[in-house]
Amino acid sequence: MWNNEPLKLVMLVAIALRLLATFFSPGYLMHDDHFLVVEQAASWADGEDADRWLPASQREDPKPHPANFAYVGTQYVIFQALKAVGMEDPEFMMIFIRLFHAMYSLLIVYFGFKIAETISNKRSAALVGLLLAALAFMPNFSVRQLVEFICIPPLMWSSWVLIKRQGDYRWFDFAIAGIGIGLATGFRFQCGVFGLGVGLALLLQKEWKGLFILGFSSLFFFAVAQIQDVFIWGEPFTQLRAYIEYNNANSGNYPNGPWYMYLLTVSGFLIPPVSLFLLFGFGYIGRKHLLLFVPAVAFFIFHSYFPNKQERFIFPFIPYLVILGVVGWNVWLERSSFWANRQKLLKGMWSFFWVINIAGLLVLTFTYGKRSRVESMDYMYEQGDEQNFLQVFAASRALPPLYYQGDWTANYWYQPGETDFEQQRQFMCEKRDVRPVPNYVLFYGTMEEIQKQLKVFSDRYPTLTYDTTIEPGNFDKLLHWLNPINSVEYVQIYTVDPEDICKD
Repeated sequence: MWNNEPLKLVMLVAIALRLLATFFSPGYLMHDDHFLVVEQAASWADGEDADRWLPASQREDPKPHPANFAYVGTQYVIFQALKAVGMEDPEFMMIFIRLFHAMYSLLIVYFGFKIAETISNKRSAALVGLLLAALAFMPNFSVRQLVEFICIPPLMWSSWVLIKRQGDYRWFDFAIAGIGIGLATGFRFQCGVFGLGVGLALLLQKEWKGLFILGFSSLFFFAVAQIQDVFIWGEPFTQLRAYIEYNNANSGNYPNGPWYMYLLTVSGFLIPPVSLFLLFGFGYIGRKHLLLFVPAVAFFIFHSYFPNKQERFIFPFIPYLVILGVVGWNVWLERSSFWANRQKLLKGMWSFFWVINIAGLLVLTFTYGKRSRVESMDYMYEQGDEQNFLQVFAASRALPPLYYQGDWTANYWYQPGETDFEQQRQFMCEKRDVRPVPNYVLFYGTMEEIQKQLKVFSDRYPTLTYDTTIEPGNFDKLLHWLNPINSVEYVQIYTVDPEDICKD
């Protein structure tokens, strides 16, 4: 099958791994893949506005949230559809959301294979497809609600439309390719840099007509993807302006790194020494495939010099690195007398790669991200008697993923050393007419830190009663062990009589 039907084989591998991740990798990995997508979209589907992104939820002088509504809007539509057919359980709905993303991500594998097959041969295409299907991080990230992954399929579709013509272009090839670039940029604004790179490649090939058609098409469909601004704010591109203004003002407040940080990132993600093979092959063959090489390099350079550097930002570059890296490396191998005489060494390096990669797959494909935060909300949802809850941050401070709790009511929090206990108690009682007094108290932190705070609360609230303890997931424990800056949170859940809280 590897020799005769490699596309079918790599697609089956991709489907199997993504289905495993769909069912065995719940939760979320970081703030952005839950609070900037799921939380907001689900709240809209419930007639709420979790983080007050919409002008109707804000007070005087409403201001746009520095976020892109396009992708979040697609998730809102999915949540609405799921609710329309009677689904209500948050965890059950998230299985369908992850499954949708898993199937959508298969386009990355398919287009990667077809592009590599067109510019090289089936042997190279099979390896490209296998890598895109089974790189350690791919299944897990493919089922996440990350815009950095969502934008990849339309980019690769755009590339495939042009590459498969092999220079024998028709005018509508550029128009269709422009749709992919426009939609990708509509989902993630930074993909516009990729589009500029495609334009530069066409300019170098002196495809003046194609450059104009692709530019018009991509701008038009980018505008279509942002049309919601007209209905929400009354004018176009409001969110784009807010996004640019926010990044100009706050880019330095986010993780940064040297200009070569992303070279280290992709080298690590793709596992050396194979990652070094791919980087070499990418540069070696790039000049022969400008429509793939130039936009990918433009995207990489932009992110390498932009102050805000987070690892996931570079993900759209990785499929292009894999495609050109595999093709270029294989061309080099055919010409290299050094490697011709060292086949055992080469096989050993690839064996090392697959051993490490499979180990990573076994960890990441079965990772429950932020387990204690998610399960604590799900626990209260299952009890069905929650009025409101108080979070006690014994060590770390975390936003509660209210989606899993099924209630968008504003909750309360207490942080030792920052919050005055008695003032917080009075505040909760004064607000009881508009925001219910808690009947649950959740303690976050290590068990030792939780016990210290528990004594303070049990002395003041005699009806405080232990319910359950939710442990962090194994992956969260591993991250904390590797770097203690990553918090590891146990959550102890207690019930309390609200009247006890407001008793003088």
